Amino acid sequence: MHIALIDDQAATRKATTKLIQQLSQPSQPLQVAAYASAEQFLFAERTPDLLLLDIKLGSGMDGMTLAKRIRQHDPDTAIAFVSNYDEFVFDGYDVNAIDYIIKPLTKEKLQHLIDKTAARTQPKLLPLQTPSGLIRVPLYDISAIEVTNHQLQVHTQKTTYTVSGQLKDFLPHLDDNFIQIYRSIVINLNFLSQLDHHIVAMADGTTYPVSRQQAPVVKQAFFKHFRGLTDDSD
Repeated sequence: MHIALIDDQAATRKATTKLIQQLSQPSQPLQVAAYASAEQFLFAERTPDLLLLDIKLGSGMDGMTLAKRIRQHDPDTAIAFVSNYDEFVFDGYDVNAIDYIIKPLTKEKLQHLIDKTAARTQPKLLPLQTPSGLIRVPLYDISAIEVTNHQLQVHTQKTTYTVSGQLKDFLPHLDDNFIQIYRSIVINLNFLSQLDHHIVAMADGTTYPVSRQQAPVVKQAFFKHFRGLTDDSD
């Protein structure tokens, strides 16, 4: 996890950096970059997983202004305010801050922020009981799930897993990127490259039939999803 720290006090930057380094583990390595000003952070042009941000930063841009500027193009980065002042707490809601902590920042408070950030950024996983044992596959890696010979074929970017079960039992575990195009087929819209009447083509060239009933639903979902990706890139 990459953590960015912005505080105009050198002693605070040093102490917080030391705390982060103490909490870093092989299972959850933590990298930290400390900045003395908002302008210095913006110049670095690196998006952190967690931004620890002081409200008052001496001369230049203050922390709340920076947070609002970030939110204009980045709705996801976890922002936590660490301040000596509590009068700005409610302003934190305007930028969807994950927390507002009154200094000093302790190891316990920092671990809470790290855990909270990890929970936000952790990919959703689909548990699969394979012949080799239970595995958990990230949803973003799954292109399609289809029923073949009374078994489920879970297609990912590199391999296909064959598992037992019914498709209907897997549907509640999928997110909004997935849509059922046929009674026995579900696809991930992120991998859909072409929709032609009652056939869809995936990014790897695989084609699947679309039921007559689902065709208009799939078409609408496809264009809605495409527009969403275009809006996110602006």
